[in-house]
Amino acid sequence: MRPPVRLEVMRRLITMSKEPSSEIPTRSSHVSVDRYIDLAELEKERIALFRRQPIIVAHVSEVPEPGNFVTEDVCGVPLVVLRDTDSEIRVFVNACRHRGTRLVSDEKGTCKKAITCPYHAWSYRLDGSLLHVPNEEVFDALDRPNLGLRIVQHEVRHGFVWALIDPPDGAALDIAAALGPVLDDDFDAFGLATHHVARKVSSTRTANWKLVMDAFAEGYHLKSLHRTSLSRFFLNGQIVDDCAPHIRQVGARKTLLEAAKGHEDGWDLRRDTTPFYNVFPNAVLVFHPLWLSQMSLMPEGVDRVRVVHRMLVAEEPADEVARARLEKSFTHIHEEVFEKEDLAIAESIQTTLRSGANTSVLMGGLEEGMRLFHLARDRALAELAT
Repeated sequence: MRPPVRLEVMRRLITMSKEPSSEIPTRSSHVSVDRYIDLAELEKERIALFRRQPIIVAHVSEVPEPGNFVTEDVCGVPLVVLRDTDSEIRVFVNACRHRGTRLVSDEKGTCKKAITCPYHAWSYRLDGSLLHVPNEEVFDALDRPNLGLRIVQHEVRHGFVWALIDPPDGAALDIAAALGPVLDDDFDAFGLATHHVARKVSSTRTANWKLVMDAFAEGYHLKSLHRTSLSRFFLNGQIVDDCAPHIRQVGARKTLLEAAKGHEDGWDLRRDTTPFYNVFPNAVLVFHPLWLSQMSLMPEGVDRVRVVHRMLVAEEPADEVARARLEKSFTHIHEEVFEKEDLAIAESIQTTLRSGANTSVLMGGLEEGMRLFHLARDRALAELAT
């Protein structure tokens, strides 16, 4: 955030701490339980959200050298992200053009000069063009120019590699426009392009992907679910800004009230608040005091989601003490908060959804971000239907 935006956000939080109604609406809304358990709903999301919306598939720091690659599966579409010999980032469908074999199966690695299919040894240059076909003479006039790897439209912005699998109406990818002026400017002000991935972990959980998005779209559960892990650091409630289809939320740490007694020059956004963003459709960014979490949620079934968690830092720790402090913070956030609380509660909810106890999910004013996320989801599905 730019300094004027930071001050305005913090002023709003201070006002909210005294007058909750200034930021927290009184309203009730519902969404059907079916969207979490119906395979037809997931199929619509697969097309409208995961194939027709930009998705974060990597961070540039994960492929620092030519030949480095990482793989990612986006709702059934296998991708490989690599840096070619000219140091350009490339994104391809991770499938041989001969028989469709997955070309690389490791999560990360290095291809020195070419990608070679493990089945029949067709090989491709790092720019995706077809390099070699064993016994090519047995094929009748191969159309070599059209047998390169399928290119996926992509863009590097704010350090992330964004991919658009099926551009609607052939539209060109424009991440600045997709993010909108608020998120694009905030991410630039935070200097995300200069960050790098210090840790990356993934786990698969038995929950619908939207239940995890829901958990990061509201702070109503802070005092209860996180009562022993986080709540002692925070005030109740958060401000919510609709940046449709995205959401910006900022929670107030208890240190903000002490900072508010002094001059605004002494306020510190990362010390006294926690900004977090729901980047539509499936990503979350949480700005901790020393580092930030970036999570991507990849559906593997109606009740199965792979959660990718990247730890991003602006610079290497200055010494072993600083390194240990970062490691301790990441372990606490990832294992104690995300894994044991947020993800575990999503799995718990999934076990009851088919019971008939509820036909809809109820949301109140402290779950405003969740309401906005589902509105954005419904708009995207409605656009697909027209």
